[in-house]
Amino acid sequence: MLFSLKCLLAASFGLYVSLRIGLNRPFWVIGTVYLVSQPLSGATLSRGLFRLLGTVGGAIATVALVPRFANAPLVLSAALATWMALCLYLAMLDRTPRAYAFLLAGYTTSLIGFPAVMVPEDVFTIAITRVQEISIGILAATLVHGLVLPRRVSMRVHARVAAILDDAERWTRDMRAGASDTVLASDRSKVAADLLELHVLSIHLPFDSAHGVAQVQILRALHDRMLDVLMLSSAVEDSIARLHSPQARATDATGWHELMQASLAAQWAELNLAHADCRVLQEQLRTVRPDWRLQVPDRLARNGQGAVIHRDHRIAARSALGAFVGILLSCVLWIITGWSEGATAVSIIGTACVLFGTLEAPAPHVMRYLLGSCIGVAVGLLYGLLIFPALSDFVGLIAALAPVLLLCGSFLARPPFIMAALGVVLTFPLIAGLGATSTVNIVGALNNSVALFVGTAMALCSMQLFQTADAGRNRARLERSIRRDIARHAAGQSDVTRAWLSRMLDRIGLLAPRLQGRSSAAHDLRALFADVRAARASSQLRALDTRLDNPHVRALHAALIERVAAHFRARTHSPRSVDAHLLELLDRMREAAAASSGADREHLSHLLCGLRRDLLASPLTHRH
Repeated sequence: MLFSLKCLLAASFGLYVSLRIGLNRPFWVIGTVYLVSQPLSGATLSRGLFRLLGTVGGAIATVALVPRFANAPLVLSAALATWMALCLYLAMLDRTPRAYAFLLAGYTTSLIGFPAVMVPEDVFTIAITRVQEISIGILAATLVHGLVLPRRVSMRVHARVAAILDDAERWTRDMRAGASDTVLASDRSKVAADLLELHVLSIHLPFDSAHGVAQVQILRALHDRMLDVLMLSSAVEDSIARLHSPQARATDATGWHELMQASLAAQWAELNLAHADCRVLQEQLRTVRPDWRLQVPDRLARNGQGAVIHRDHRIAARSALGAFVGILLSCVLWIITGWSEGATAVSIIGTACVLFGTLEAPAPHVMRYLLGSCIGVAVGLLYGLLIFPALSDFVGLIAALAPVLLLCGSFLARPPFIMAALGVVLTFPLIAGLGATSTVNIVGALNNSVALFVGTAMALCSMQLFQTADAGRNRARLERSIRRDIARHAAGQSDVTRAWLSRMLDRIGLLAPRLQGRSSAAHDLRALFADVRAARASSQLRALDTRLDNPHVRALHAALIERVAAHFRARTHSPRSVDAHLLELLDRMREAAAASSGADREHLSHLLCGLRRDLLASPLTHRH
């Protein structure tokens, strides 16, 4: 209710300013207010900034393209479609709130460019008017949500951090108590998704308060330490399972059992320290002092890497190409038929292809938006024909708009109804002819309605044909990306460990919900964590090469590293068990490490123990 009231207040303020200075498309202001408004004030400000940047970028591109190619409709269509496809491609690679700027740059071109094809000499006026209307809507939304009972992003961050740390500590307590089957890989993968949510919220933090930058730094340090918690807790769980397995004890060569017990004790100590460090950082997040690095141990004061997200260039390019083809085919049909309302229909197609193109299955969202648009058309005709003609002042206009806007704002705060609510609030002011005179042209309103339905239906068909990705193929592609990068990391071909680990856990967080419903989901995720740990151990072993003095140990080390890399290369194509030669090399390397007197002997032994445990974990189940 509070969110809806604030949206109504912002829309009233923006509408008043727009009408006062004589702008002729105030329905753009109302749409902007409801598109920008978020329950969190900092998120509203950042979203407004990204929308403004995207709108300005799209307007500049439109002004540059339309007059230049106005006499070649097909070339102009291809140029506009190419720009929108590029914007969609960049948005899909970003996967953060910043992607909104790229989306706006794309569909602003659609909303301005295609209608301006018929009047290319007016494109600059249309573009500058849209930028003005959008700026007024952004200003109104950010002022109201920032000043009237604001809800801070930092409050949401504190709640999420507390929940994540409580869950992680509960798993550790359960493991220590010997509870069976309580710590699941699927739960850890959910934490990986929660860490991505914290990364997304951290983008809004600098807009939330004066201490936003310091909070972002603390969140990055906390993210890095939580990666350690996730990997250590999964390693402890697998170590306990192997130590308690009669079959494993029977097959392990002499010395491995004792070494694993010692390694488990060291991992427990590291895990407890990581939990304590996370609580220290949580307290710093509450107090948020600019000199927070002076209040924490040196190991936490380093610049944190933060989240490194997965980017799939192939899927982004496929979606962008689908949008390009769909928009261009729609333009060709418009040119061939010469439909007078074709510009409106094509602009809606372009907007939908860009706006919904980031979704794996866009059809349900488009259908909900279409349902909302149908309601918006009916409401708009009601307002334009019966209500607006009886109004004489601005107060009466706001009083008349309030019931619909309040209802839309209420549904906008409920995720299942967001698309339908946007369909209503973006459609009915346009159909009703909201403006300085608020008079409706019934013929124009009906033509716009037909163009809206035709455009949305064609966009739905286009996205189903060219942009809808098969969920099974996307899941398989994600699994292949994980296995391929594990193999590259084990071979020493990838980037620094911390960034690589963050990207891998982000991929696991993306994969987990796609595995739901499969009987082997928990097994697959647990095996993935084991493979990631094994690749990390291999990378750390590789780093010890220059510090080994004994020639025999160095020769065994080189052979072991190469054999591990070959094992994971083979695993990228099909599931493989650990070959006997690799196990023999591990045995010989452990014996050589135990007999050596180097400073890294204990560290080397623990790495070998962890590598053996993780390699002997069940391989990832492959489904083709």
